[in-house]
Amino acid sequence: MEKILLIAFILMEAALNATVISAWTFENTLSPSTGSGSVSLIGGVTDDGFNTGYNGGLAWSTTSYPAQGTNNTTAGIVINVSTANFQNITISWALRHSNKSANKAVLFYTLDRTVSEPVWIQADIYNATSGDSWFPNSFNASSITGMNNNPNLAFKLVSAFGDTENTLYMPSNPSSTYDGGKWRFDDIIVEGISSAPYVEITANLQPFYTLPGTSSEIQTYQIIATNLTGNLIVTAPQYFYLRLFDTDSFASSLELIPRNGNFVKQIQVVFQPSVSGSYTGNISHSGGGIIPQDIEVSGSTIFPEPTNYPVSFTTAGVTYYQAYLNWIDSTGTSLPNSYLIKGSEVSLADIADPVDGIPENDAELIKNVSYSVQTQLFYGLKENQTYYFKIFPYTNSGETINYKVDANAPSVQFTTSTGPVGSVLLPGDLAFVEYATDSPDRFSFVLLKDIQENTKMYFTDKAYNGTAFLANEALYEWRGVGRSYATGEVIHLVEGQTFTNEGIHSPGVEGLSNDGDQIIAFQGTLDAPSFISAISSTGWLTEGTVNNNSSYLPSTLTLGVNALGFATEVDDGVYNGATTGSVAEIRTAINNPENWTRAGNLNNISFPVWNFVLNALVMSEPVITQISSTTIRISWQQVSGATHYNVYKSSLPYASFPQDWVLAADNITGLFWETTEITNPRQFYRIIAVN
Repeated sequence: MEKILLIAFILMEAALNATVISAWTFENTLSPSTGSGSVSLIGGVTDDGFNTGYNGGLAWSTTSYPAQGTNNTTAGIVINVSTANFQNITISWALRHSNKSANKAVLFYTLDRTVSEPVWIQADIYNATSGDSWFPNSFNASSITGMNNNPNLAFKLVSAFGDTENTLYMPSNPSSTYDGGKWRFDDIIVEGISSAPYVEITANLQPFYTLPGTSSEIQTYQIIATNLTGNLIVTAPQYFYLRLFDTDSFASSLELIPRNGNFVKQIQVVFQPSVSGSYTGNISHSGGGIIPQDIEVSGSTIFPEPTNYPVSFTTAGVTYYQAYLNWIDSTGTSLPNSYLIKGSEVSLADIADPVDGIPENDAELIKNVSYSVQTQLFYGLKENQTYYFKIFPYTNSGETINYKVDANAPSVQFTTSTGPVGSVLLPGDLAFVEYATDSPDRFSFVLLKDIQENTKMYFTDKAYNGTAFLANEALYEWRGVGRSYATGEVIHLVEGQTFTNEGIHSPGVEGLSNDGDQIIAFQGTLDAPSFISAISSTGWLTEGTVNNNSSYLPSTLTLGVNALGFATEVDDGVYNGATTGSVAEIRTAINNPENWTRAGNLNNISFPVWNFVLNALVMSEPVITQISSTTIRISWQQVSGATHYNVYKSSLPYASFPQDWVLAADNITGLFWETTEITNPRQFYRIIAVN
């Protein structure tokens, strides 16, 4: 078993090098993540909420920057911080410029923010070279002695004119037009060097493992002490012992004596349990004028790899989109904590063996299953596809995970079936009711006709140039698996979320642009699409060249009828009109931009739980006739206003409709339907007229 070192850097009262005085990571708060201080807006800038951060997480988005040619170096943010007991100050930050924002940022500082008119001194200028991009920046103020030990220090980052005449703002994206745009801030960090007593501990301590009554491998960590006022006392928790040199005996505590307040020491640590179990504690460090500090250590008696593999690894419930894998648990003296199941569409040989010390995260064909569960569903499989799986038991977790791996790992293979054909959709058979280009990205649509099981649709934010899609951006497939879907159902595709009983979509939704984007729904292929509906967060082009943020509307779709666009770009929107009426009425209402609520951030949008009630046409009682020993005919009278008819069936006449009825046939334009699927003892049918 290969072990991976866990590296933890623990900073004490201060660090030998720079220490973080205050920091803001903007994880849904404007409060500092480290230290104290505040950030605020100036110059008419407004809060735009929190959005995707520089290195993951969130960041603070701001908007409402000045109009072109006005208020130079006045609009941005102010950072208030105290540097008491610190010197050699530096500040760093990450700034994301939108395409239409100012490309030039200026950093100022004042040494006394408390006076009525603070004196602001320009520190440096920073320029963005592109839009929709992050730029990490910093300023080293170690030579500015007035910032040292200063409780009233403040900085401000503001937008500035960028042309040669210094009269106009320049857009971050050279091909865009400045309109104020948005700036997003993240990872604002103020650092300095302390003059107080401090200890820096650098620990590479991995979890300790050994059998009871024996000693683990020895590990070491380093202590660097400066400006101590007395001896440093180091104390270990139960079953852990310390020493300085190989010739010393291990002890439960050490007293370290500084020379002129300073020392550098290597501390050896060993784990010697007397009984089986897992142990966690802290090695404490106190005295010498520092605030007591701890480093965590953990140890356990060793858990070897599982003795045996599980048996009877088999499949069940294989359909065109899912399958269950079943097994009987491993037995033996060392039982697994869990199982890792890995799959492939290629072959058993294509499945790579797991590696000790490296956990594998769940994915489409990878699942971790706890011991004693003995079954796992794999969902969202391809039709008529052969799949291969292996199962590996393991003990422990994290960097101590220990897999049983050899040529005897149980395996299984199966082939999914071919699913139903699904429905062919026409323009206007669905309509978009939600969209968001601010993270989490999303779009949702309502079905405006009944569709059969395994209907497939595609959605893309690729721009359409009038004859073809551009090559870049995403393509999402949606499959209506497991059942038929009824008129009025709403399907959600949301970044990082799944919705029960709403079919399958792949891949996950992400990457929609808040500088304008579109979603186009179609069947067929990218090269030969059959368009169904479309929505744009801005207007559709009628001339010019398309790009990632603009598109032509396909000619088979009609704005206001089966497609939607808006006069201006707004990041997020939701339909707020009627949800009761005929299909034609609701389709028209949804594709009317006046029936939408839109906002520049998700803080001002509420996505509802939809309940569309689309009125059915009234029709008379149908007639069932047996026309042969194997065939029956169901006929009905013409319904005024109906364009076609759908037939549903169920073995129970009072089953909930439509969820517990099966769509037997759709898009029937005549007045009868015949079937040879005569079941015993009874089968019930329901005919729906559709306009």
